[in-house]
Amino acid sequence: MFQAVLFDMDGLFIDSEPEWHAAESEMMRSNGYDWTPEDQLRCLGGPLQRVTEYMSECLNGAKTPEQLGDLIVEEMKRRMAGKVSLMPGALEFSRKLSKARIAQALVSASPRLIVDAVLIGMDEKYFVHSVAAGDIERTKPFPDPYLHAAKLLGVDIEDCLIFEDSPTGLAAARASGAFVVGIPHLVEVPEEPRLKIIESFNGVSIKSLENWSVINQRELGRSS
Repeated sequence: MFQAVLFDMDGLFIDSEPEWHAAESEMMRSNGYDWTPEDQLRCLGGPLQRVTEYMSECLNGAKTPEQLGDLIVEEMKRRMAGKVSLMPGALEFSRKLSKARIAQALVSASPRLIVDAVLIGMDEKYFVHSVAAGDIERTKPFPDPYLHAAKLLGVDIEDCLIFEDSPTGLAAARASGAFVVGIPHLVEVPEEPRLKIIESFNGVSIKSLENWSVINQRELGRSS
């Protein structure tokens, strides 16, 4: 069985993408730029540095990536500090993992200020650790955040299950060596031997993990 389950945050565990879109749209509009759905799609999954660099290019350098980053972090911290909206079935599944004594971690490409605001806004949570951008030198699409989470939990990354939704996050998860389950939005992602695709957390059970664990062990060459 998997020793730990690692969750992405934005758009995967919490329903924050609409808030990011609204915050980014308002900020760019206040600077004279019409932020389109295509712009939003290009920034899906972060990390924040890549997003603010793109925004600065859209504004022809009128504001630096650092200035834009400070603005968006403060706005998202304000938006996330209240009650957090979760993705369908996310909390119910996390609760099942807790009852089964399977360790969990939240692994985000968002800054620590936003991750902490989200955690404060969650009335019920079962994460042993959280990892945010800035906790380590490199964030997604590098695998480092997931490798760091596994280290914090004291488990082998190959015995971890990662849930991700964006192309950036999926790249990080797959490169880590973990078994990956994708719940993509707005993009199509093909399945691979150690990458399964589902529509939502609804219907995911401990039995699902057992089935994926068998596949994982077989693909790793550990089956008897």
